Amino acid sequence: MQRTVEYIKDFFCIAFRQSNELLCIIGRIGDKLCELYTTYQHKMWKTIKSPLFLRTFLVLLCIMLFFSCSSSKAPKKDKYALDNSLISMSEDDVRKRYGEPYMVSKTSENKIIWTYVPQWKILPDNKNTIYVEFEEGKVVKIIKAR
Repeated sequence: MQRTVEYIKDFFCIAFRQSNELLCIIGRIGDKLCELYTTYQHKMWKTIKSPLFLRTFLVLLCIMLFFSCSSSKAPKKDKYALDNSLISMSEDDVRKRYGEPYMVSKTSENKIIWTYVPQWKILPDNKNTIYVEFEEGKVVKIIKAR
């Protein structure tokens, strides 16, 4: 590293014909770089190996992990609460309760399935999707994908 700093000094002296002031500045930079590559690493290694540092680091790491895990496990209330009162409701009653379906499809047995998908989804999966199955205009089955 010291050779590199000397080469930089020589280059600036030849190229720009600078005075001793620039050499002094480059010399200070070289001194700082030498400290970085020699003593700093040893001091840092001694600091990391100290028991107090290790205990503090582990305690802080555990606290961060516990808080991050506990905050994501909070139970969330569903926008659409499913219950048995929907069974045998008409299409208009379901539309009043949940709104317009995302998709309407018809099965081979002439049953109509309304699909309700959450509005904000990052991944294209069926999580929290509600399927309402109608037969002759009445609700027969309700399925919520998990």
